Amino acid sequence: MATMVKNPLSNELKVATEIFGCQERGEKVWLGKLQASLNGEISKNTVSAALDTLFDWGIIKAEYGETEKGRAGRLLMISNESTPMIKELYEKYWKNR
Repeated sequence: MATMVKNPLSNELKVATEIFGCQERGEKVWLGKLQASLNGEISKNTVSAALDTLFDWGIIKAEYGETEKGRAGRLLMISNESTPMIKELYEKYWKNR
């Protein structure tokens, strides 16, 4: 039986690393897509609360633009100042989950 290792990242940092991962793959990310990609890992309400905290901390920013489905949406991205820290966390804890 394989032992499951608990991820040491807080919910906020899980959300941030998921946003970073989408950016790394060249994908646009918005709330609905983020909630879908974290389904089973974090609840929708927790994702929304984490986004509020990440905005307050200045870790993420948003711009209005076109989503992959051609609709208008609020696109999420990691702020320039936070990119090195989030990249390190992504590589260490989130990339191979």
